[in-house]
Formats: sequence, structure tokens, C-alpha cells
Amino acid sequence: MVLALAAVMALAAVFVAAAEGAGEPGPAEPRPEKPGMEPTAVLAAVVDNLRGGPLLGTYTFVVQRPGRVTEYVMEIVSDGDERGLIRIVAPPREAGQAFLMDGDDLWLYNPRLGRSLRLPPSGRSGAFLGSDVSYNDLVGRDLEKDYVAAFASRDTESGDEGLLVLELTPRPGAPTPYGRVRLGVDEATLTPRWADYYDQRGQVVKRVVLSDYLTAGGRFVPRHMLVEDRTREGYRTVVRLTEVQLDAAVPEACFTLQALERGCR
Repeated sequence: MVLALAAVMALAAVFVAAAEGAGEPGPAEPRPEKPGMEPTAVLAAVVDNLRGGPLLGTYTFVVQRPGRVTEYVMEIVSDGDERGLIRIVAPPREAGQAFLMDGDDLWLYNPRLGRSLRLPPSGRSGAFLGSDVSYNDLVGRDLEKDYVAAFASRDTESGDEGLLVLELTPRPGAPTPYGRVRLGVDEATLTPRWADYYDQRGQVVKRVVLSDYLTAGGRFVPRHMLVEDRTREGYRTVVRLTEVQLDAAVPEACFTLQALERGCR
């Protein structure tokens, strides 16, 4: 995961102990939802669990490629909604580079250039730091904003009767490269377990698997995420969230261009 500016500008799009593949659902009756359970509400609860509310923490990225492994450490500050600040602290050659998302705005700070650059909205879906993870996987609620949710057929491959499957289709004009997304959701806690991202031809191109949940304030926040590139053998990224503080008192000043360049923690 080499954080060169050129790689970041080329970017478009929590985590895998992992599963080897949810393919297309077989013919089956749609899973009946609980009374009062609507797919839009389930998706909102999933994102609430995924984001965990206001938090401070440390992300460790282990980017695996055929023949090499690279590790990066970064600090994250998030309001649990639309705003997040991520700053690289290791390795030393990449330290100081930072990313800020505030609604539709996405900014990159490169200390070598000594200035901040605004990236297009499509950058949130691309490769973050040259890894298999997107900025959307870490911060923001784009799954709600960019997709329409519906209940899919039963997940016949997993055989897990406690799993809901959401089918997400892009809204018109949404800045996403995916044709659809399928989410596996624990029916009891509404926590996300996995996500499959499909291209326009209906093939899975990315799988995200989440595990090791931190429970606090009625939320279940995943601390381990594995992301696999399903188009290239041996391309995967493992993400660990540590030193996390939930319901943190995050200052408004953390989500400014000044904080992007100088930090706020």
C-alpha cells in the first residue's frame, strides 16, 4: 500500500477473517421479515453499527500482495456520520499524509507538497492508499445515500437461518462503480457480517468480511475487516481497529482543513 500522490489521485472505492464466497442466490422464496422491519431501517441500523458513533481509534492496515506484505498505521477521528479524518502515522515515509471527508467533500493533504487537494466524489469508492479498502469502507454513510435497499432471497449457501440478506441497487446518478451490493446482516443484532460488491456484469469483484465486535451503547462495532479483490488472486487487505474510544467528545475543529494539515488529536 504505497501512498504516493499519483496512486491516491487514481483512486476511485471494515474487515476479513473470511469467507470464500457468496455467489448468486439460488431459487428460493424471499425471507419473511419481522413485523415492522423495513429494509431501509435495517440498512440504517447496519451503518450505525458499522460506524459506531463518534469515535477515536487507530487503524492498522496489512496489505497483502503476491510476494510482499506492507503494513500501515493511521489515526482516525469520526463523528459516526458524514465526517471523518484519517492521518497516517507509519511508516515514516508516509507519515503526515491525511484524508478528510465532510459530506460530499473529500480532501487529501500531502506534506511533501505542503498543500491540500480536493478529490472528486468518485474517489470515495476507489482504492484507499493503494489497498483493497475504499474510503467508504472506513467513513461515511454512502451505503444509505447511494443505494436503495430491499430484502433478497434466503442466503442458501451459508445455511444460516439467523442471517438477513440485503440487496442494494444504486440510485440514479450515484457516484459508485458497482452494479449492486449484497449485505449479510445478523438478524438479532443487525450487525454487518459480510458484503459482496458486484460489477455491471453481475460478477463479484470485492468481498468484505467483518468480525470481532466491540459492544457499547447498544452498538456492535467491528474491529476486524478483511477485504478481498475477487478479480486478482492474492490481493487482500486486513484492517484492525484498536485503541478505540466510542462516544468520544470529538471537537468540531477536527473536521477542518486546518486539522487535515496539522492534526487534532
